[in-house]
Amino acid sequence: METELKLAISAADVEAIEKLPLLQTYGNGEVEERRLVSTYYDTPAWILKQEKTSLRIRDKGDGWVRTVKTAGNNEGGLHRREEFEVALSEPELDLEALQNLGLDVLNRAIASQQLQPVFITDFVRRQWLLHAPNGGPTVEFALDQGAVRRCDSGCNEAGESSSDFELISEIELELRDSAEDADPEFLFRLADEIKQAGIQSQPSTLSKAARGYALLQKA
Repeated sequence: METELKLAISAADVEAIEKLPLLQTYGNGEVEERRLVSTYYDTPAWILKQEKTSLRIRDKGDGWVRTVKTAGNNEGGLHRREEFEVALSEPELDLEALQNLGLDVLNRAIASQQLQPVFITDFVRRQWLLHAPNGGPTVEFALDQGAVRRCDSGCNEAGESSSDFELISEIELELRDSAEDADPEFLFRLADEIKQAGIQSQPSTLSKAARGYALLQKA
């Protein structure tokens, strides 16, 4: 189970975010930076989107990861959903392994023999590990800057038209505890401290997958 709080931010606030005192208060200030390029798959009829399920292969720079996320629920920017993730030796879907997950919507998409790339997210992630006081949960604080782009005219290069891409500028606060009843209180505490530091941020109900489909619908 994935539990995360997503915050939309302005690109103009990135420098201030990187200097937030909470990164030292709850962590050691050390940051990991990497470029993440994810290709999302669906059928032409968007079978997966219809049931709020996403399927992607992410290039992490040092390998690939295939991720399936189910609908779950979303309240005020807090996302809770089932997540199935596996490392790959090559960027191939492995349809047999996907069928073994036992997800009906995914099996229907595979049976259609029409799964194809539909959009890509391409962003730089700067990530800090934060620890709640008194032995509380660990949170991954991720600052994501980049774009989502269409795949209908090829996935390798972003087009110049605003209908070909959309900018990504957000913070993701994710609990490392994958238990279904994991307490998100520390996530909201961090969000409050971000605002108190003068950062303009708003809870976002849109996942990166939702942004991709919204982009496709612009055409």
